[in-house]
Amino acid sequence: MPKQIFLSFTFIFLLVGLKGQTPDRDSWQSTHLYTSLEEALQSPENTYRLKLRIKADSLPEALFQLTNLRELTVARCKLSVLNERIGELKNLRYLNVSGNKLVRLPESIGELTSLQTLVISRNLIEALPTTIAELHELTYIDAWDNPLYTLPESIKLLRNTLKTIDLRQIDLRDSELEYMEELLPYTDIKFTSTCDCHSTRGK
Repeated sequence: MPKQIFLSFTFIFLLVGLKGQTPDRDSWQSTHLYTSLEEALQSPENTYRLKLRIKADSLPEALFQLTNLRELTVARCKLSVLNERIGELKNLRYLNVSGNKLVRLPESIGELTSLQTLVISRNLIEALPTTIAELHELTYIDAWDNPLYTLPESIKLLRNTLKTIDLRQIDLRDSELEYMEELLPYTDIKFTSTCDCHSTRGK
């Protein structure tokens, strides 16, 4: 009997221990999606997914308490600045800041070394930071509908890992696309069309 009791307690202890562990690389996708920062902050260590619909120039500072975040969506929030502190969310796998008023991404984006998907579509971003090259887990960039006519030379370090970059609805010139293809020869570069003769941009 004592042995059976000991084994029972051991089993219960293991179950409790497993329940307190953080999700593995993929299981976070099935965890609860918080839509309220106040609710998420009630259990910050167990918040892995957050989707906010706020109206602000930048992210609320309290958000950076959620250091276990894997997924963050702040689309159509009128953000004009993406906080430098974004680099503190080092566990992020998915970041969506689409439909805002961003003109640039902070250099600290390069600290998100676990990031796999970056969605920045429908902003005013003209250039990616050189630190983008430090995101060796990054496989997908959605930059649709930005005035993004060039990529930093450093992005060539992702040539073997970046699978897709979406540049549709961007008025690219032939020479600009060719340069991007030189930097990322193995990446699927999605674009609408290119033609210098029909470009609506200034010469």
